[in-house]
Amino acid sequence: MYILIPLILSVVCSFVNPYVGLFGIFTLVEIIIILCVDINANVRIKLSHKVSAENLSRSERLKKSGKVLATAECVLTAFFTIITAIVEIGVWMLASGSLTGDSAVMTPFSIISEENLTLSCILLVFAIAFQVIALILAFVRRGQLRKRIC
Repeated sequence: MYILIPLILSVVCSFVNPYVGLFGIFTLVEIIIILCVDINANVRIKLSHKVSAENLSRSERLKKSGKVLATAECVLTAFFTIITAIVEIGVWMLASGSLTGDSAVMTPFSIISEENLTLSCILLVFAIAFQVIALILAFVRRGQLRKRIC
């Protein structure tokens, strides 16, 4: 569940950024999906250990599905990291006026002034960096789940 910490920090960086703002919802969707997959994988692995003495074939199926879910967690995290980075960079470039010369605020609340373009860029880089850290933690988590299966 350590993967949630950098994802939550990425959401905060996205929501505070005046030029990315509500596009941080992509990361919230990622958190919900990754949380569901991780809980499902954990339950299947725990259940496979409890059932192993009673029904060996069901235990093997649960272990296989746990492996698939562990891999799916990595694939989904990689997919969301790529999509989120592309969307946030694109929105930031359009909203900050880098491409069009006309800036637009993309968040309903104003914590950082829209004139502070440097801080907005730093927040964007941190949001993407936290996504990459979450991706690395997803692969570490996959290894932990695979060790529990064996």
